[in-house]
Amino acid sequence: MKFAAIAAAAMITATGVAANEIGATGITWGVETTAEYNVDAENMTLTSTPEIGYGLMGLDLTASTELSIYNDDFVLGDEMPTLDFKVSKSIWDNLEVYAETGYDLELEDMSDVVVGATFKF
Repeated sequence: MKFAAIAAAAMITATGVAANEIGATGITWGVETTAEYNVDAENMTLTSTPEIGYGLMGLDLTASTELSIYNDDFVLGDEMPTLDFKVSKSIWDNLEVYAETGYDLELEDMSDVVVGATFKF
């Protein structure tokens, strides 16, 4: 049975991640699905992360959440997710500044606001 679950998860994740634009609105959406099997713990997990984004005056605004679908049993809907929000701005091709936070729907609590920068080379 686990082999069938691994094969199904592999087929789901083989679709890849792509941001799709909704017409000419500037709104983008995408879903990243990850299936993992821990060989040592014999644990199968499947998570999906839907994301919606919008470009406004050079800023990229995104909202996403990670949904647990399977953890050795079907767990979708067992707990409320956390919504993650991020605003980022590319300064150069390899430098980005951002601010991010989240809101836990289960605890009805906002997480810390984090401000940072990433540099890629």
